Amino acid sequence: MKKNLNSLDRIIRGVVGIVFTGFALFNGEYLQEPILEVLLGVFGALNLISLFFGWCPVYHLAGINTYKKKHD
Repeated sequence: MKKNLNSLDRIIRGVVGIVFTGFALFNGEYLQEPILEVLLGVFGALNLISLFFGWCPVYHLAGINTYKKKHD
């Protein structure tokens, strides 16, 4: 599994992942729809997984690669 996310993509996924996962876990009675809460939580968790591994399965399927290796 090769990295396919650059630093900016990973930062954005981290922010999105924290916001969506946090909202799904701590929304109180705002949503009142358990299925929507689970979907938001899963979406947030998948973004956090992409953040940590630097690899996105959707990018992989679409043939997108924003990761650039640093040349020393």
